[in-house]
Amino acid sequence: MEYKFIVNTENVNSYGYRIITEGIDISQYERNPVVLFMHKRSEYQPTGDEVIGRARLTKEGDQLIAHITFDSKNDFASKIEQKVKGDFIRMCSMYADVIEASSDEALVKPGQKYETITKCKLIEISIVDIGGNDDAIRLSGHTGTTPKIKLLNQKTEHTMSELKTIALALGKSADSSEVTVLEAVNSLKLSLETEKTATKEWKDKYIALQAQEATKLVDRAVALGLIPEDLKDVQVKAFESDFDSQSVKLSKLIKEKEDENQTNGIQSKIGDAVQLSKTGKGSKTGDEKDTFDYLQKHDSVELSRIRSEEPQKYAQLVKSYGEGVRYTAK
Repeated sequence: MEYKFIVNTENVNSYGYRIITEGIDISQYERNPVVLFMHKRSEYQPTGDEVIGRARLTKEGDQLIAHITFDSKNDFASKIEQKVKGDFIRMCSMYADVIEASSDEALVKPGQKYETITKCKLIEISIVDIGGNDDAIRLSGHTGTTPKIKLLNQKTEHTMSELKTIALALGKSADSSEVTVLEAVNSLKLSLETEKTATKEWKDKYIALQAQEATKLVDRAVALGLIPEDLKDVQVKAFESDFDSQSVKLSKLIKEKEDENQTNGIQSKIGDAVQLSKTGKGSKTGDEKDTFDYLQKHDSVELSRIRSEEPQKYAQLVKSYGEGVRYTAK
């Protein structure tokens, strides 16, 4: 009589790992399909009762099924068969050698602690009193120890060494936990982001001040006739790529032009005095600052504005200047 047992499913067993049924190699086992009781075969004196039956294997979906026939001529095997037949024992288990295991997250199920066994070689099947998981399936060795498969996310010595190095670099002790190291990294990251924000704010302020200074210099140059009005924006833009060089060059030109205007102003006064001595006629003077003479010497920016925005007034100022109107401070 055959009794049907589930040998393996792909669920996580009580030891924290699982076995892919398709990866179980049964070819060698089928040449000698022995069934033992409680995996007992070594480390004791053999009695001849070790083998209690044989199994015929089938695979149904993700399950490995054993159809077990007990050795009815053996007293011990008959005793176990009676317990199975009477529904006192319902479980069986297998012993297999691990060939390949994987830590691929796609193969991991909830509650799994160890790698997934993707390939193994079936050695024997045993009737057991208590199985390793809800399906009564477990992978066990002759000594009942857990097979040598790695814990998931197990840290290697290399990884631990790297963690120590990082901890020391952050000013922490070499035995700092991952949490401590992570907190230190996050703190450093936050500090760096704060510094970047502050640096950007100061940089923006500095650029704004440079732009203001550039505009002032260009305005003065336009007023002095050094730069055409329609090229003002272009000249201001040039300051963005090389502020220091542009500032030095334009400041030098402005200084030279102002010095030239001042010299011309002095020469003009001398010429007026000479003319006065020759003709006996004095120049017309004014006590208002709204004269070409005053504006040319003291407020060239305003003179430039009048020229562009109030052409009639500018013409009158020029005419008055030609008639000898000069500014005389009180």
